[in-house]
Amino acid sequence: MRCPSCDAELPNDARFCIECGLTLDSATTGPTVHLRPEDQAPVTCAACGASNPGHAIFCVRCGRRMGDPAPQPAPPRPAISGDVIQGAPTMPTFQRARRAAPGRSRDWEAASVAVFLIGIALLFFSKLFWPGILIVIGLSNFVRVAGRGQIGVGLRNTFWLFGLAFLFMMPRLFFPGILVLVGLSALLEAIMRGARRP
Repeated sequence: MRCPSCDAELPNDARFCIECGLTLDSATTGPTVHLRPEDQAPVTCAACGASNPGHAIFCVRCGRRMGDPAPQPAPPRPAISGDVIQGAPTMPTFQRARRAAPGRSRDWEAASVAVFLIGIALLFFSKLFWPGILIVIGLSNFVRVAGRGQIGVGLRNTFWLFGLAFLFMMPRLFFPGILVLVGLSALLEAIMRGARRP
């Protein structure tokens, strides 16, 4: 058969032209063509191992340029601690930690509930139940959120609840105090963002 682009002589089962690299849609049959004696020594493709005529520029099976080195396989990935099968793809560390720690999360939830109940019990013996409940909620929330590894979020929420509790204890300072609380909250947020940057 002949290449429709460059008219090169091709084997009947060729999928690519050996001279111009054209992809052949379907192999067609034609008269048998005898190659010249110097072209009869086959050349093996380094990429796929197919036997090609000696004058081939491109492989008849994979279409790679003859003489190009075979593609190298990717090096194996080193095993990460906790992999079940070495070399198997793994999820990022934070996802593995979340999936691997449902029991730890429940422990922190239980600790959060315990802090809340102990705080409520102590508030019943004090005269500061109303603003004190905000402090108890802040501590309980911090324990729960910090147990998930989100200490910054826990600090921000606890800071707000403690600040509101203080302002409710000092009603005369509430209006200017809320502005100070907003400013301090923005400052704390900026500090936490700066700490997260590498």
